[in-house]
Amino acid sequence: MILWGSIREFPLFSVLQFVSGQRHSGILEIQDFEEHGCIYLSRGRIEAITMPLSDEALGARLVAAGFLTAKQVKQCWMESSQEDNEHPVVASLLAMAEGGDTEALVEAVNRHTADQVMQLMYWSTGTFRLSVPSHPVRFPVVPSLDIENLLLEAYRRVDEGERPAREKVPIEEELCVTCTLECSAEIKRRYLKPDVCLWRNMPSILKDPLFSHGRKVKRIILEEGDEGDLDFL
Repeated sequence: MILWGSIREFPLFSVLQFVSGQRHSGILEIQDFEEHGCIYLSRGRIEAITMPLSDEALGARLVAAGFLTAKQVKQCWMESSQEDNEHPVVASLLAMAEGGDTEALVEAVNRHTADQVMQLMYWSTGTFRLSVPSHPVRFPVVPSLDIENLLLEAYRRVDEGERPAREKVPIEEELCVTCTLECSAEIKRRYLKPDVCLWRNMPSILKDPLFSHGRKVKRIILEEGDEGDLDFL
């Protein structure tokens, strides 16, 4: 690991600009309480961005453009789900799509990557980690746009009022997602802060049996481990 931190402190756009300027290669792993993904970098350029929902969108885009059939996309997903397969499904999809109109395929990858970068603009919480794998992943087709152009395109689309395909949960609601207590709008207004809920940390609330049960369940989950979580969280 050569770089890691909080997205709240270092927005992903700033991180991408930094790795682009330093011409870093590696995998930038990103995760918040909703999503997780990887940004594959080679000498400061994005080669691919993988996240479960966006990977599905790429498959659908390639089918709609005539590069793949639905059966081929399903085959790629089945192969990538095998335990001994270390290649992301994006690499398999692009490898199978090769052989057609190369220019049109690159343009499809450009549009898909631009959509993903725009989505990253709305990440306001979570963590990132840049590491260098011992065996870099190779992608048959990579975006022809560099990071600066991708970021400028994302800013332009946001300025024109475009919204991401999937809205992120606001920061102020993040602490409420797993809370086991019922509260009111007035309690949230007075006690819910960006990083902590002061109300549910009060001694009288901590003694509540329902809340204690909720804390116990959360602790069990952490002890069992979640393969989807990154170990630096």
